[in-house]
Amino acid sequence: MAHADQAPVLTPSPPAPSLIHPPPEPDELQRDRPVTRYEDLRQVPTDPTEHTRPRRLFAGARTVRRVEALRPRVTDVDADLVENL
Repeated sequence: MAHADQAPVLTPSPPAPSLIHPPPEPDELQRDRPVTRYEDLRQVPTDPTEHTRPRRLFAGARTVRRVEALRPRVTDVDADLVENL
């Protein structure tokens, strides 16, 4: 529960005045501090073996069974975090 003495959570940009007139901040952020740069994209492995090998290492951790097994723990952690707000 939020308390009156807590500052509001700030978002990267304010809400749009309307759907027709979006705020300029996202465009300014993308221009001044892009999330993805061309240089970053060039470092992504293009060789399928460089991509497939690490993907196989983590594939077992992302199965439906493993994720479902984590659900009770994630729910407990989430409940604790919400309770301690």
